[in-house]
Amino acid sequence: MQETMRTEWDEYPMTLRPKHIEKIMKMSQKKTYEFLSSPPFHVARAGREIYISKLVFRNWLEGTNFDIFQKESSG
Repeated sequence: MQETMRTEWDEYPMTLRPKHIEKIMKMSQKKTYEFLSSPPFHVARAGREIYISKLVFRNWLEGTNFDIFQKESSG
């Protein structure tokens, strides 16, 4: 099963666009743009264009955090 997921993610570019989010989340185009108007992850905007890091989106979707700069806990 993990192999299938890896292959699925590999078909997407490193920078996702709304059409990719729409496909992954199985949402309508309208719902996708509503979701991306105030997402729970970083979205880059250039004029009307929207760009989403695949790594950031995948981490959010899967509930993981691969922040290599994360502070070590002092305990």
